[in-house]
Amino acid sequence: MKNVVQDLTSAGIDWQREKWQSGLGSKFIHQGEKNAAKYADEVIVLSKGVQDYFKETYGRETHFIPNGVNRPQIREAKLITDHFGLEKDSYILFLGRLVPEKGIRYLVEAFKNVKTEKKLVIAGGSSDTDSFMEELKELAKGDDRILFTGFVQGAMLDEL
Repeated sequence: MKNVVQDLTSAGIDWQREKWQSGLGSKFIHQGEKNAAKYADEVIVLSKGVQDYFKETYGRETHFIPNGVNRPQIREAKLITDHFGLEKDSYILFLGRLVPEKGIRYLVEAFKNVKTEKKLVIAGGSSDTDSFMEELKELAKGDDRILFTGFVQGAMLDEL
């Protein structure tokens, strides 16, 4: 009888994420990863980095199937101008979950030392890390070029 196929739909190694570091969460997720590597008939990963990790850590071959994305509709900058005062080519965009492991604090720290008229637009939600979001806002305080939009979708996302 075959094992259940394990689908690892993670773009990263979840047990290493900061949000799981307190309590048993990290150990539980790590054990699940080990079990998947050892017992699953097939393992699917979403990134080349995770594929390399499974090969190096467990000697396990995996199937790389990247997430699909829809091409955004190219839109004239209207909503972003009305809501945030942004014009085409006037900003640098970070778009993603605002979590420590993405290194956003380094981006904010580095940007504060760059002499530019461009803005740094940080678009995304906090994903269980509201305290990290507050840490970022505190770090950005005093630099009015750094803008937090929160979670964006639809036409606003397309414009950005």
